[in-house]
Amino acid sequence: MLSIAKKYTQALINSSIKLDEMLNILKDLSSSLQDKKVMSIIASPFLNKTQKEQLLLESIGNVDVKIQNFFRLLVEEDRIQLIPYIAQELEKCLLARKKEYAATLVSKEELDSKTLDKIQASLAKKLGVKLSIKQKISGTDGIRLSVEDLGIEVSFSRERFSNDLKNHILKAL
Repeated sequence: MLSIAKKYTQALINSSIKLDEMLNILKDLSSSLQDKKVMSIIASPFLNKTQKEQLLLESIGNVDVKIQNFFRLLVEEDRIQLIPYIAQELEKCLLARKKEYAATLVSKEELDSKTLDKIQASLAKKLGVKLSIKQKISGTDGIRLSVEDLGIEVSFSRERFSNDLKNHILKAL
């Protein structure tokens, strides 16, 4: 599904549609589609494509004809369920254009905002980009920071450190 969403995202980028406006619409629709009731209505076999199109166009309101045509195409090709993926990909592309990236910090305990700001500032300076860090709590002991869009991952765990230290000591003997 993600590869198909990337094609639709690329089509949006190559079009003359206002991408910021489109992203806002896609995000709103994505949050609506998170609701199981809404998704069941959209996926219902009892609604024909015209009814689904009308429902979708009513939900986005009065927008540019090109945006309306994009959503008509999604309905025609039965790709409404791709809207959250398209929103995610479009957001990544727009952030990459601005050299802004999102990083994920996974740790056992929540870090305070000062520590997060320091990590964010130093990594952003080192990479020469703007960076925002989202923190996730995990049960594993250690810390991992990844910037998926740049293909960067840095991790540290106590277990790995102690194993490496033991190996180093054993090699020295």
